[in-house]
Amino acid sequence: MPLLRLFTLIFISLSLPGCFVSAVVGGAAAVGNTVQDERSVGRQFDDTVIASKIDARLIAERDMPSRWVSVEVINGHVTLIGHLPSRKHIDRAIYITKQVKGVVDVQDKLLVGKPKIGTMMSDTWVTTRIKRQFWNDKLVSGYKIHVETVNGKVYLQGVVNQLVERQRAKQIARATPGVTAVIDMMRSGQ
Repeated sequence: MPLLRLFTLIFISLSLPGCFVSAVVGGAAAVGNTVQDERSVGRQFDDTVIASKIDARLIAERDMPSRWVSVEVINGHVTLIGHLPSRKHIDRAIYITKQVKGVVDVQDKLLVGKPKIGTMMSDTWVTTRIKRQFWNDKLVSGYKIHVETVNGKVYLQGVVNQLVERQRAKQIARATPGVTAVIDMMRSGQ
C-alpha cells in the first residue's frame, strides 16, 4: 500500500501545478513531520506559514513562473531552489521573499533558464529514491530531512541533532544513481 501511495503522489505531482501540489502534499506530510522533526511544533507551523506566504506571493506575481521554484523554510531561513527564466526574475523572487514577515535570510539556489522535462522527471525520480532510502534507514529520518534535486544536484535541508544521521544522509544521497553533487544545508538542532 505505501508503494501505491508513492506512485499516486508522483502521478499527481506531475499532472498538477507545482505550488498546488506543494500545498496538498506538504500539508499531508506535515502531520508525519511533526512527530519526528527536531523543531518545535510552533516553529514548524511558523515555517509552513512563511513558505505558504512566499508561494502565494510568487504565484500572484505577474510573469513569474513560480511552478519551477521550490521554497524550503527551516527556522525562518529560506532557500529558493529551481529555475527562473532570467536573472531579473530571480532578483524579483528574492525581493518578494525578503518582504515576508518572519524571513531571517534567503539563500538563492535558483538557476537561470527553463528546466527540461526529462531533467525534471529524472530529478523527481532521484528525490523519490533518496527519500525512500531515508524512510527505510535506521539512522536517518525521512521526515526530518528535506530533499530537493535540481539538474542532479541534491540539496539536503532540515534540523538534525546527531552527526551520524547527517553523515549517513549525505552517504545515501551520494550513492544514489543520477546524483551529480550533494549540498549539505542541514542545521544542528542543538
